[in-house]
Amino acid sequence: MDKYLEAYPAVLNVKDVAEILGVGEALVRQLIHERKLVAIRVGRLLKIPKERLIDYLEGRSA
Repeated sequence: MDKYLEAYPAVLNVKDVAEILGVGEALVRQLIHERKLVAIRVGRLLKIPKERLIDYLEGRSA
């Protein structure tokens, strides 16, 4: 999994995560709201640490 995400920065935005997962940005925001995916709010922006996305993809809790 890590090799697939090497090209991405250590901190992702909602658009990046949606692209990686092959879903819409609204679903990514819903996952964050439901606390299934960890995100950090920076002003109005949501930032997702790449390691937390990997945890989510591997089924580890957020």
